[in-house]
Amino acid sequence: MQTASSIKAIVIFVSGMMLALFLGIGIVTDQTQTLLKFIAVGTLLFCAMLGHRIWLLLVALTALNFPLIRGFSTPQLGQFLFLGFGVLLLLMRRLPIRFSLGEIEWWRLLVGLTIIQVYLRNPVGLNMFGASNVGGKDYFLAALAFVTSWVYGSMKVPAKELKWARNINLFCSFIGIPIGEIQARAGIATIQSSEYGSGPETNDPRQATRIGFLGGIGATLSRWIASVVHPLKACLHPLWAPLIFISLACAAGSGYRNIIALVGLTYLVALAYRGGWPSLILSFLMGTFAIVSLSIVNLLAPLPPNVQRALTPFPGTWERRYKDDAKNSSEWRYDMWREALLTERWIENKWFGDGLGISRLELEKAKELDSRKVDRGISGITVHQENAMAAGDYHSGPVQTIRIVGYVGLIILLAAMIRNAVHAHRMVMRCKGTEWYNFSLFFAIPTIVSPIMFTFVFGEFGRTAAGVFMGGALLQLINHSLPLPPYTKPSRQPYILQRTGERKTPQAIRG
Repeated sequence: MQTASSIKAIVIFVSGMMLALFLGIGIVTDQTQTLLKFIAVGTLLFCAMLGHRIWLLLVALTALNFPLIRGFSTPQLGQFLFLGFGVLLLLMRRLPIRFSLGEIEWWRLLVGLTIIQVYLRNPVGLNMFGASNVGGKDYFLAALAFVTSWVYGSMKVPAKELKWARNINLFCSFIGIPIGEIQARAGIATIQSSEYGSGPETNDPRQATRIGFLGGIGATLSRWIASVVHPLKACLHPLWAPLIFISLACAAGSGYRNIIALVGLTYLVALAYRGGWPSLILSFLMGTFAIVSLSIVNLLAPLPPNVQRALTPFPGTWERRYKDDAKNSSEWRYDMWREALLTERWIENKWFGDGLGISRLELEKAKELDSRKVDRGISGITVHQENAMAAGDYHSGPVQTIRIVGYVGLIILLAAMIRNAVHAHRMVMRCKGTEWYNFSLFFAIPTIVSPIMFTFVFGEFGRTAAGVFMGGALLQLINHSLPLPPYTKPSRQPYILQRTGERKTPQAIRG
């Protein structure tokens, strides 16, 4: 062990000296290229120093979650680095790994097979190579997440590193939000904007705008609070109560109804674990009182447009224009869903899907419609809707999944998400009463909430499939590494009828 550490230190020292020499020469010639090379080499050296802790870098880059270049983002960078160095460490027998084939792996394999079959039936390439279908990058990203998850989920790490993972995830989530906002201001589409919703931001105070970064703050803050304290008891605490208010205010201020749903479900799941049905009923009564109070306040002093739009799913005194805005947004989606599911124009094979790519004819058609500046397409819906549908963007997780992998793929994906949620629940119950309880809630709540959000609120196939791969792998890693007994399903004790005098009384069989 000491010899290996010495060799590692020598390699790092020599590499550092060579890097310093290289920078000294390059800084005089091309400063930009030298800086990029310095970052690349520094990243590689940092990965080498991490060793088997490279999985923590994957946690950090996944939590940062902002785009880098050409459609690739920090989660994909983390997968690249983890897979590359993980394979090297595996070949050196320095990676604590043990491959197995349990239920989570089987569901991961089934989801992967749905993507493979649709690729074999509808092979795609890259637009610049002149292929008849384009969209190969999406398949590459899915394959990257799939392969990474097999190595990731087979690891066993020291227990103390698990707590590091939670703190790193939380810290990087908050760091990624302002970075994403800066990119949005610079005209770069952000990952957070698509995850927490996307929409125009205007300076018109009379218009209900949507602000994605507020949604990111609300979602991240609520996840942290729900994993640390009882949300109802926190409402009475002088330090936690303002944080809960900030998370709810950010969710409402974002203008997105899906953020309100996400934050609400996060707190409800935490209440179900920490307080059971009494806490859920009490939270429902408190929520009703809060909505009534906001309605009264809105009569006296109108709430900001963003807040009113986000609250339109609830009955209240919200202005008609914001209700109409939310209703029109929903109808815009319903029109696309009806067109996709009830006609044959957009999805050729509804049972097994048409794949992640789009045909070159669809791409050329979209360009033609844009160049002609027409409002309506041949199907009667708007050109914007047709372009979105041609690109597979249906603003609905289930409908988009049907387009990509069909009804069969949708059933498999939903089943995999539900089973991941079941295993996340088992992890929480396994940790209940231990020091790992808050940790387990932090990572379990998003997995438990995801099937509901994907089905009824908002979802995308690519992100959801990657979440099934990597989320299931994270559950496996945690289960392998927790210093606790394995989960055992509680069973009911059987009863028998035993004669005692003139009547029979049930008696439990123990043992």
